Amino acid sequence: MISGAASADAPLSSADQASFDAIVADLAPTAGSTRWTALLQATATHPKLVGARYESAPLDRDAKGTSEPLRAGFDGFDCVTYVETVLALARTIAQDKPTAAGYADELSRLRYRNGEPGFCARQHYFSDWAELQANAGVLDEVTTSIAGDAANLATIRLTHGFDYLSRNANKTAALIGAPERLACVLAQEKSLSDRDDGTPYIRATSLAKIADGLQPGDIIAWVADVPGLDVIHVGLIVARPNGRLELAQASQRNGAVVVSPDLLRYASSLRQQRGVRVFRPRDPRR
Repeated sequence: MISGAASADAPLSSADQASFDAIVADLAPTAGSTRWTALLQATATHPKLVGARYESAPLDRDAKGTSEPLRAGFDGFDCVTYVETVLALARTIAQDKPTAAGYADELSRLRYRNGEPGFCARQHYFSDWAELQANAGVLDEVTTSIAGDAANLATIRLTHGFDYLSRNANKTAALIGAPERLACVLAQEKSLSDRDDGTPYIRATSLAKIADGLQPGDIIAWVADVPGLDVIHVGLIVARPNGRLELAQASQRNGAVVVSPDLLRYASSLRQQRGVRVFRPRDPRR
């Protein structure tokens, strides 16, 4: 069995099952009395996740045609799959008697439309992913509510619509020689473009001004300054007792999942971005 690839009878490999068991053993006993924000932060920074290697497009590794197995393991992440994994783990641990099967189910519903794994059911743009989670009651976008002064906000509408993936299909391994996959991407791009009536975001120059409105576990997404693309990077907010904000992320720069010790410094170093959108996961216990 390929590490990280789920099957109906064994959602995790033996190594990943051991990691899942360790995370549950550390976090589940006190989950009932732990604040949701603290549980999200503890999950995001758990030693079984921090240090995991960065892998570009890990979901494409085992895909065949438009089918793909659920990759539920902990052996490689890009920025989005890391966020999905943390959220699925935290939601599972927050429930009674967390199991690997329950975690795999949570992850399937987060990652795929209707919860059924498949290339065409996956959200290939973060805006689509976030919209799906908001509609499912998993999270709320808080970008405008924490922005304060309207001057901290701007609005972006993609001039030529969502087309980054299709326009770069000849440079994207999953799309080269795969017309059926490209057709799925084109359909998603058209749907997103048709719905795009302008997306508010917090200006990059205003992030420090609104930092007090961020809380542990918030998902922060950097709005792309790249034609046809909505978001270039995502991560999870970590807040230390002294109030310092950090970023838990699957980092291509570091080649691993890391906790960057200064969110604002990191944000200022990120290129090709206009600002941020912020999403707040809901506590599934309520």
